[in-house]
Parts: sequence; C-alpha cells; structure tokens
Amino acid sequence: MISQVNPNSFISDKVQLGKNVKIGPFCYLDGSIKIGDNTELKSHVVVSGNTSIGKNNVFYPFSNIGCDPQDLKFEGEDSYLIIGNNNTFRENVTISKGTKIGGMKTIIENNNLFMTGVHIAHDCIIGNENIFSNQVTLA
Repeated sequence: MISQVNPNSFISDKVQLGKNVKIGPFCYLDGSIKIGDNTELKSHVVVSGNTSIGKNNVFYPFSNIGCDPQDLKFEGEDSYLIIGNNNTFRENVTISKGTKIGGMKTIIENNNLFMTGVHIAHDCIIGNENIFSNQVTLA
C-alpha cells in the first residue's frame, strides 16, 4: 500500500517511507530518516536527525523524535536514534539522539508504551515490553 501524507506536513527529500505509512497534518520530518511499514504519525510530530523507526509504531501529537541532546557537551556530532517495532509514543514525548560520550546512539527496542510527556534523554537504551508512565524522564 502507498503511504498517506497530509499535504500540510513537510517531509524533506532525505526521508524514506515504508509501505502504508500515515503522516497526519502539520508534521515536520527533516534529516536522514527511515520510517518502517505501517507506522503512523498522528499530527504535529517532529522527527529529525539520523533517525530510524521500525514497523507498526504510533506517534501522537506534539512528539519530538530524534532531537538534539540537552547536553552542553554536544557539538553537533552525527549521532543516531534507533527505534524498533510496535511502540506507542503518546502526546508530548521527546527522545534525543546520542552523544560522543554515550556511544552516539539512543536505542528503543520493541513493544513499548511511552505515556504522555515522557522524555528519553541521549544515550538511553530501552529494551522490550516496557511501560513508561506519564512524565517519566530517563537520563
């Protein structure tokens, strides 16, 4: 199936979309981004940087995915965010990409639920089948 992209969203030429990806209104995707099959960005979602998103993920409004780390030592290095399959990211979730000191990667594996306002800081590694309650912060 062909991906569905709302005309009010911006997607840079570097973004690669899988099959049946749904991009709702007012999303902004800019960077070296890969999005797997059957993933949905509801609306007002920002995805940036070197971000790889697997299959069957759902991102709710106002999530900021792959943003620069909140680390004064970050100097714009080419770091990564890797997200697996079957994850749900509720409203206002933020996830930063990695830093030099932390191995250059933030990793989220499969089947996780991130409730409203969760922040996953740079260099975190999240395994499988976790639930993060509202406003949880990992650093």
